[in-house]
Amino acid sequence: MTSSTPDLLRPVSHTNNFDAIRIVAALAVLVSHHHALIGQFEPLVLGIHSLGGFAVLVFFVVSGYLVASSWNNDPHLIRFALRRALRIWPALTVVVVVTAYGLGVWLTSLPTMDYLQDSATSGYLSNIWLHGKAGLPGLFENNPLKGAANGSIWTIPYEVQCYVILACAGLLGALRIRTVWVLAVLVTTIWYQVKYGPDFHADWKLKREMMVYFIQGSAIAVLQPYWSKKPLLWMMVLTGTGICTWFAGFRYLALMIALPYLLIYLGTQSTPILRKFGRWGDPSYGLYLIAFPVQQTVVHFFWPSIGSTAVLALSIAITTALAYASWHGIEKRALKIKPRKP
Repeated sequence: MTSSTPDLLRPVSHTNNFDAIRIVAALAVLVSHHHALIGQFEPLVLGIHSLGGFAVLVFFVVSGYLVASSWNNDPHLIRFALRRALRIWPALTVVVVVTAYGLGVWLTSLPTMDYLQDSATSGYLSNIWLHGKAGLPGLFENNPLKGAANGSIWTIPYEVQCYVILACAGLLGALRIRTVWVLAVLVTTIWYQVKYGPDFHADWKLKREMMVYFIQGSAIAVLQPYWSKKPLLWMMVLTGTGICTWFAGFRYLALMIALPYLLIYLGTQSTPILRKFGRWGDPSYGLYLIAFPVQQTVVHFFWPSIGSTAVLALSIAITTALAYASWHGIEKRALKIKPRKP
């Protein structure tokens, strides 16, 4: 992930396209990681981001928009924090524990007791409290990407940091001052370009870029009373500006200008096919959390004997089934107890 974590709270209305965007983004992370996990280069988007890195930015834009909208709908710190916690931690906790003490015990090359007593095994649980640990002892040692148990969940601490920053801004009343968000977008975008240059391999700076995109998504939510009056005009202006900026040699800046609004515009629409993506539930967070260990397991057993396409197809099938099980068995149940606005 390359990663995720997206705010994966479902939007208030399910007649829009946000479910489709998040599901496609989660599958894009899976496809991107597939190449890395069989020893190939990840595919690029626009020649500047890996497919997975691009998908993570999509998640952060959508997250910024939905979480800012959630705060504006109910600006109460405790309820806000509980909603975020109930969305992030139940599924994350289950995936981390099952990976460490289910998958790890099953597939480690170490004797079972040695594995269980290894400090790295218990240390893997620190992923639950957002201290990222990617590997487990003796696991996937013969895979092309050795030792990595889950290379997606490293983004979740940054997602939570964004929640904290947004909550602080909300408590200070900044989400009611639209000028603040115009300035925030300008300052963070300019700072990013000055610090890292107009063109570079952004996956190395992805964690900082994710936060910029989260701010962009939040700003779009705060400024919605303005752009919602003439959404197509804003789309043409920002897309045109992005294209001009791209050909001026500022490719990352161009993406920052055009992508966030395009995503939110698409997400707030109700397209007949896309709006039905969530009719069986929202598997996007489960797809994001579960895909990597599933893919490593499929590679462990079947690569290279059945070929790249079959490995990918099998990984998608297993991950999708488990993601829907996670939604209906864990995530949906947890969200039923989230606090409601009085």
